[in-house]
Amino acid sequence: MKYYCPDSLDEYFKLSSKLADKDVVLLAGGTDLMPRFERGLTLPDHLIDLKHLSPLCMISVEDHQVKIGALTTVQDLHDHATIRDEFTALYQAAHEFAGAQIRHRGTIGGNICNASPAGDLLPCLYAFGATVNILGKNGQRSLPISEFILAPSQTDLAAGEILASINLPRNNMASKFIKVGLRQSMAISVVNIALVYSRLKISFTHLQMAVGATAPTVVMLDDFCDAYLVEPSKLSEHLYLIDEAISPIDDIRATANYRRTVLLNLIKDFLSI
Repeated sequence: MKYYCPDSLDEYFKLSSKLADKDVVLLAGGTDLMPRFERGLTLPDHLIDLKHLSPLCMISVEDHQVKIGALTTVQDLHDHATIRDEFTALYQAAHEFAGAQIRHRGTIGGNICNASPAGDLLPCLYAFGATVNILGKNGQRSLPISEFILAPSQTDLAAGEILASINLPRNNMASKFIKVGLRQSMAISVVNIALVYSRLKISFTHLQMAVGATAPTVVMLDDFCDAYLVEPSKLSEHLYLIDEAISPIDDIRATANYRRTVLLNLIKDFLSI
């Protein structure tokens, strides 16, 4: 295996062009990739370490959005005041994310490109309406995160492209992240959910829910939220819309029925506040 560590985006694109027809893997934080190699994943012929691409490591607060570089660590998300104050669910997800060493090493871009159904940052990004910005040798393109993540471990990233940044619109919404795992820390989510909302007294005026670990990709519960906003008194009659939206599975962490039950209980509990 050959190892590369480009010092600039120009150097990266020259290198990716040179290796266009080769077996190449990109390394960001490495908190997921390196354990996979240790468990027997075949090593690539070429490994490109992105850690020196400093333009991709930043959080920029603009008038109408916050722009987050793909190499921004989970700890940097957690420590940023605007993330804590305006994107509370994302702050909470970063707080619940693994242990201290992994938070200081793992990156938001790596969590996105890993495309795990149980990724803790992902429901928050979906619920906040995140857009991802992708750089390639022919320029930049942007698309909603829901269109970028296609399936477990599969994204819309083409050969030679790189996830550069994530845009979060500043909508001044309240939010909450809830995670259920098999233990308090260092656990992969059995179910996780991000809720973005606004309220007038006791009534919700805006409500979005994004759920992880209950389908191959994060699920937006738009039909349920729309029905609940119109007729909140008929909550029990709307719950079937949640069941129709998700497709949980049995695995070593939980059964499909357990995931379904936990999710319904979390939502009912939240809406009863």
